[in-house]
Amino acid sequence: MALRRLYAPFRPDLNKFLFAAVGEERNGIPLSMMSALAQLDLDPWEEAGRLSTLAKQEAIERLTGLILRLPGMRRPSSEAQQIAAELVDALPMHKGEASPAQEVRRAAPRNIASGKAFWLICLAVAAIAFFLMLSQRDLPFSDQRLQPAIETPANSR
Repeated sequence: MALRRLYAPFRPDLNKFLFAAVGEERNGIPLSMMSALAQLDLDPWEEAGRLSTLAKQEAIERLTGLILRLPGMRRPSSEAQQIAAELVDALPMHKGEASPAQEVRRAAPRNIASGKAFWLICLAVAAIAFFLMLSQRDLPFSDQRLQPAIETPANSR
């Protein structure tokens, strides 16, 4: 069964790149490209999407710089460039522009602001109605309704 669009990966075409190993962490666990980008405080899908729109050589240069900036990983520039070249080959394209056929868009989030606005308007209408009834002393749950004060001779004594 396929995942609903809301739970599907943002860009499944980038999975091969994002889950590729860049190296190993200090404790020997393989470091994925996704984790590496996150360690650099970059959004993995956004950065991978950006790299996929660059020309191949530009993407390799950008990725080499990112690999060299990784904390705890010291490697020669030539090794970082070789890793970057292999990783760029895992990107869906590197032609400088995205083709509409291969472009996969994120699931559009529902417009939360309009939903909030609706409930805010409902709350305002209910509050106004409540205060109008309160000012008229005409609340449906009240047993005592304000009677007009008519002074009769029996009351005045």
